[in-house]
Amino acid sequence: MPYNQPDLSAILTNEQTLNTNLTTAQTRLRAILDDEEIGYTQGDGVIPLIRKLPVPTPTTVEWNCYESWLTYSGPQTGRRSTDAYPVVRDQHGTSIPNVPITVRRKPISGGSWSNYGTYVSSNDTIDLYPDANTGGYIYEVYVTANPSVSAQLSLPQYWFNYSGDDYDYSMSGVLDTANPIISRNVKSIDTTYLSYGANYFYVTADAAGELMLAIPLKNAPTLIGVNSNTNVYIGYDITRGSTAFNDGALGLGGGMVGNGSRNSIGVFLDSSDADFRTTYMDSFYFGPYDEGYTVSGQSRECVVRIPGGSSGAYTYYENADASISNYAGYWYASQLGTTYGPCVVVYKNQATANERIKVTIKYIKAVCP
Repeated sequence: MPYNQPDLSAILTNEQTLNTNLTTAQTRLRAILDDEEIGYTQGDGVIPLIRKLPVPTPTTVEWNCYESWLTYSGPQTGRRSTDAYPVVRDQHGTSIPNVPITVRRKPISGGSWSNYGTYVSSNDTIDLYPDANTGGYIYEVYVTANPSVSAQLSLPQYWFNYSGDDYDYSMSGVLDTANPIISRNVKSIDTTYLSYGANYFYVTADAAGELMLAIPLKNAPTLIGVNSNTNVYIGYDITRGSTAFNDGALGLGGGMVGNGSRNSIGVFLDSSDADFRTTYMDSFYFGPYDEGYTVSGQSRECVVRIPGGSSGAYTYYENADASISNYAGYWYASQLGTTYGPCVVVYKNQATANERIKVTIKYIKAVCP
């Protein structure tokens, strides 16, 4: 077999490249150890330095969930499952894949934990399903080898829940805009955008003057004789403007409305000197009030809460955390049935002829905790 003289210059080049890479690796490893405040000697080579590197330790776990509500069944059914993605992170906040995790759940109302399943972080998608249109569960995910590393996710279960960021089921499925209960000085209602999953529609005034519109909810839960915790919520984001009420104000709200004598509706105002107005029967008789729901120039969540109960109840008007809660008028449960029902209310005290009014609703939901 013939002997071939090696290319000494190529060998030298390779050795120099290897030494450079080793030196670079040592520098990077020392930097990591310095950040970790782990000691080493200048004579340590690459392998001894690697052995000193800290082992990633599961330190936190978090839920990532694309939907925050679940609906089980019925004509108003929305989302019937939720995709949840647990992420395990080490002591530096870096995601650690392929960590065994366990999920368990218990009722929001109280009770014992039950096992939901075992999974692998950054690998498995966890599908969460409702089993009713009431109540809900607290889901807890934890590192199987260390249950103290955990996170919880609360998921209520609703009759229905329609919000502005839900593009699968639009509010057109719950607003009966074709059959308003009260329609005063309303020329037309344009629900085109609702049908495309948006959370707003347009109302056009017929003539100059006061405009009032009450739109009933489709598929609303029966409020007679049910648990007093049953509530229909209608939420708005209201920003107080700079126009005084007497110069023109838009009101958005809701309540219980029908053809009887005990209507209970109110609206949150965007005017500068008031933020709420109420009615008796189907007209706004009394002046506007400043209840503290809104702040000038700031968007604040304002909520209409329509409770159930067999002995009658008030319609409440609240801020986001219910620290401000007032009622307007009242109704009797014996008067409800097919005549009365929850509704969305639109009000403009000084509309102009053919004025096109945008009505934006944050959410509409029915809940029985």
